Amino acid sequence: MTADAEEFWHAVRPYLRAHRVESTVVLTIVDTLRRRGPAPGDPPVLAWWDAGDGATAVVVQTPPYRPVVSAMPTDVAAAWAGERPRPARLLGPAAVVDDLAAAWDATTEVVVAERLHRLAGLRPSAAATPTRPARHADRAVLWSWLREFHDEATPDDPLPPRAALDAAIDEGRIVVAEADGTPVAYASVSPTVLATARIGPVYTRPEHRGRGHGSAVTAAAVRRAGERGAEEVLLFTDLANPTSNALYARLGFVGVADLVDAALVPVTGRASTQG
Repeated sequence: MTADAEEFWHAVRPYLRAHRVESTVVLTIVDTLRRRGPAPGDPPVLAWWDAGDGATAVVVQTPPYRPVVSAMPTDVAAAWAGERPRPARLLGPAAVVDDLAAAWDATTEVVVAERLHRLAGLRPSAAATPTRPARHADRAVLWSWLREFHDEATPDDPLPPRAALDAAIDEGRIVVAEADGTPVAYASVSPTVLATARIGPVYTRPEHRGRGHGSAVTAAAVRRAGERGAEEVLLFTDLANPTSNALYARLGFVGVADLVDAALVPVTGRASTQG
């Protein structure tokens, strides 16, 4: 384990390159740490498993967010659990989350079941909504929309910092859809790392939904990712939201992996908790 993003990157880069699609969240986290450093407060926890032939599993946590875990054998999960106190939540493959919960004498309560999708090939959208890059004048409205998205889709998560939104605007990673000259939807693209990029969030104001604006802004975000060097364009969906799953399928996204964001509920109280 380390709190040094450069040390972690050096140790696990071959693993992340070989598993760049399913490692999209880890790639984004580590890229942010390497470019901007850790946020004030608790240091990050960056861990990997190496039995002598290079990293074969990783765990990343940047408090106050939950740990993100990769696929790993049960014995590796037990070894990790023996090194750390039980967190409140985990994000990762369901089998790994279950193994870790068992090692911490806990059960799981799924907060969100997610599916990771990759773009197989962008299909034309019937939506005629014009799109454009976000501008400085959009900052206030996009910040209010991000808070609306958070309250609607991820209320159990910490609110992302305003600085991250501002950086995405400054770096040209947000596109806005307009109807009659008024912003109605937006989509953000992550930085490109190892030729991969992830789209999200995608948000349309409630009063403008059902008119193709989400499709238009997502397609524009896909093109923006390609312009920024992404060979793999990815996104997550909530499996409980059939509307978004159908929308992205129509655009050419196909599911590649399922993950769970789960709360860990102690059954014996053997291990202490942390956020």
